[in-house]
Amino acid sequence: MSLFGTQSKTIGTSGGFSFGQNQPTSQFSGTTPSFGGSTTTGGTTAPAAAGSTLNPSANAASSTFTLPTSINATNSSKLLKELLESANNLPKNTDNVELGSIHLTLNELQRKSQQLRKLDDSKKDVSYTKAHYLLAGSGISAEEIENDLNAIHIPQRTTTTGGVGPVTASRVGVTSENIENYLNTKKDESILNSIEQSLALASKDFDNFINANISIDWKVRRDELRKAVGLKYNGDNSADSIRNSLIWKKTNFSSGGNILSPLSTSTTASSSAKQMTREKFENHAKIVYALNEARLESRNFPLCLNFNELNKLQNDMKSKQISEIWKILIELTNEKFSKTSQEQKFYNVDKDELDSIIVNNSKNYLQQEFFNYVDELYIKDNNKTPNFLPATNLNKISYFIHQIILKNDPDLVNKTLLVNGTPIWALIFYLIRAGLYLDAVGLVLGNREIFNKFDKNFPVYIKKYVDSDNHTLPSDLSERLHQEFNQQFQFIINDVDTSINYDPYKYSVYKIIGKCDLTKKSLPQSINLSIEDWLWFHLSIIKQKQSNNESTLLFENYDLSDLQNKIIHLGPKAFLTSPNNPLYLKTLILVGLYELAVQYTYEQLNECDAVHLAIGFIYYGLLKCSNASKDVLLSVFDNEYQINFSRLVGSFTRSFKISDPKVACQYLILIAMAKGGECKEEIAICHEALRELILTSREFGILLGELNQANGTKISGILERQRKLIKLENIDEFYHQIIEITASKCEEEGRIFDALLLYQLCCEYDTVVSLINKLLAEIFATSDLNKPIIRYGNYQVISNGYIDDNKECEDTVDNNIILLSQHIMRIFNNNGSILDKISSQKKRTCDLLLPMVTIRDLFLKKNWREVITQINQLNLIPVGPNDDLIKIRNMSEMIQNNDLDDNLIKVIPSLLIMVMTSVCHLNYEILSKRYQSLSNQRDELSSWKQVAKNCMIYAGMVQYKMPRETYSLLINLESQL
Repeated sequence: MSLFGTQSKTIGTSGGFSFGQNQPTSQFSGTTPSFGGSTTTGGTTAPAAAGSTLNPSANAASSTFTLPTSINATNSSKLLKELLESANNLPKNTDNVELGSIHLTLNELQRKSQQLRKLDDSKKDVSYTKAHYLLAGSGISAEEIENDLNAIHIPQRTTTTGGVGPVTASRVGVTSENIENYLNTKKDESILNSIEQSLALASKDFDNFINANISIDWKVRRDELRKAVGLKYNGDNSADSIRNSLIWKKTNFSSGGNILSPLSTSTTASSSAKQMTREKFENHAKIVYALNEARLESRNFPLCLNFNELNKLQNDMKSKQISEIWKILIELTNEKFSKTSQEQKFYNVDKDELDSIIVNNSKNYLQQEFFNYVDELYIKDNNKTPNFLPATNLNKISYFIHQIILKNDPDLVNKTLLVNGTPIWALIFYLIRAGLYLDAVGLVLGNREIFNKFDKNFPVYIKKYVDSDNHTLPSDLSERLHQEFNQQFQFIINDVDTSINYDPYKYSVYKIIGKCDLTKKSLPQSINLSIEDWLWFHLSIIKQKQSNNESTLLFENYDLSDLQNKIIHLGPKAFLTSPNNPLYLKTLILVGLYELAVQYTYEQLNECDAVHLAIGFIYYGLLKCSNASKDVLLSVFDNEYQINFSRLVGSFTRSFKISDPKVACQYLILIAMAKGGECKEEIAICHEALRELILTSREFGILLGELNQANGTKISGILERQRKLIKLENIDEFYHQIIEITASKCEEEGRIFDALLLYQLCCEYDTVVSLINKLLAEIFATSDLNKPIIRYGNYQVISNGYIDDNKECEDTVDNNIILLSQHIMRIFNNNGSILDKISSQKKRTCDLLLPMVTIRDLFLKKNWREVITQINQLNLIPVGPNDDLIKIRNMSEMIQNNDLDDNLIKVIPSLLIMVMTSVCHLNYEILSKRYQSLSNQRDELSSWKQVAKNCMIYAGMVQYKMPRETYSLLINLESQL
């Protein structure tokens, strides 16, 4: 399988399951169907009912909302009108939502007026003349109490033969003649109240949405209005301010919602992407792919060695820096000699132990680097004097001292002991500096007599120092060495006389071996130290955590964190003394500041190198990661630096997530390695990033797999094959976490074709059929009966909401939801294992909806008899010649009791309209024929009228399940018979 290659950008996969172009994000919406125009049969105009406008699923009420987007200063009236419309759509006061409507029907007005009239009549005889007595005396009126008692109405007992008594009738407010009207009114009230309540809730939700998502600056619009009508105003009314007076509020994305977008803190993102050549991109991507394959098989992969091979071949300064970083990591991870997987090698290592590993490795690296420099200098000189031969380590260091040190400091020979013309303390110092500890011990022991006069204990010190694992002295020897150091160098320590001649190398050797006088963490100025020498010295005097030799004095303790803080305080400028050899990045790596190293590489060198350095650190468990919800690269938490690894990788893939989704997938898989590879939060972020990649690239075949166009079987994609790396070894978990959630997102965004394919890829065949049923029902219920049904399945019509008669478009399986649904169901019917996963009810619903495509075609071709025959075969409405009231009642009860699928209920109105329209046309055709048998004519007319009657009885029973306009239209059609 080739990772790269020229890709012709095709959306989707081949065959019936490649779904054309990107689907719009708008929800599915149909147009208002109309069965309009007159129909001509045999040169005669058809009944008016057949030309009526049909809208079986239109809403009872509709409203439009238009936001003011601009202000025209030249048209004051238009501006005022626009502002008033905007004000009307402002959020309403919710305190009065429950007041209800003041609009009443005629029957209600009649009832209310009767009640008010009777109330007025009852109040005519009320006397208020004695009210002042009660108020004046602050007492109780016995007459008022008596009136109140008399006002209490006790229900009268009615007989079996009697009707409603006068008191009851009066209390109810209706007479026996209009009880039926009263009950009908109450029923209408309940229906209207429920509709009004729904509209009020929808209006409230819409107002909340506007408040949450749209910001309107009314001050700017007020000033513009004043300007339009000629009033004085204050403020800025520039075009920009007017345009920005109405804006969408910024949406706060949740964690992981924008992982593949650029980092907001990126200052070099675009330039870094341009600097990365295609060759460099492909070479690094191949290594990442090989890394994931090795992880999949749990075998060792020399990651640092591979990245080093890429960079060492380059001649530019940045590549040389990165190559050196990989060399340091090769030594730290011991990749050259590892035989097993090294993933998360250092993640669970104790901090003190890890610091010790970093210090020792960095010292060894700097020592080896220095020895290589000395060796190269020695080899280059072909005219060396015999006293530097043979080429032993001791002679190489002696040659270095004579060629470099003594030439820069000739007076050194007068300050120290000499061995064969070489300063012995300088020789010991540089032997230790080169990591030649055994050679240093051999030199001291071989010249013990030289040290007997002033430093007779030194051979013991250096022997113990070299023999110990961490190059530390036992506590008793350390204390004795400190005493000798203080005695010999007290003038230097106390700065009494800095002009005294002393051997700076002897001072340095004692200071390093005994870690003496740590209040001064520096060497004498006479020793010309490079940046590497300075760093090596500080690493050498670090006191690793050991309770037996830790000083109680704070300034006598020096650990790796102290050195790290010192380097951070000095900053990059202190380590960039030479433009051709910047050492800040190298220093950060050597002291374990890996997070700062990634940030520095990202901002100063190259985004590509920063990403792959972070991958290397993550793989070995060296990088601390922060929360992905933060949109910054580097953050500090609990006094520790943290890198936003998921955002770093996601931002890196932004430039090739469309062109090379397979490569982007390999990088995003690595997010799951963060925080030890077992962090649920990071794994969830990885899943979200992969879903985002799938939604953005739409390369389902490459990432998730392809479907066989004959039987629906699936061929796995690369992500499914590597699902173990994202902790989804269980195939069902993978289907749910990656594909099914992505499919749901596509469905929410209106990407119907993508959703159908994804549901098939995750084997959710029952959901596929359910979605097909929903889509077909929506199309059948909302489309114009006078236009081809196939055209309403085209994705352009679905996105636009209407058919453009001036634009011709070819309908195929790739762009038409109806044709695609038919194709999918044919495949499912050919695969028994798929059918077993589909519920029988949903399968039956689909089997009833798909034939409606043929019925709609027959209706459009005016084949009225066949339309009724086909609808009768569906057995959804009573159109059979022998259907009786029992069957009609049974069918209506299925709807009333919700025993019928909702998708089938949606299409009932359109089926009724087609039947009634067909009957009207057939009735007209019979009546318009001149020569026919009278008996046959009567029988046929009677049969069609019986069909129409059955339909109307059925429609009357289920009219509350249908739009109001549909039932009115059916009545009009019936009146034409």
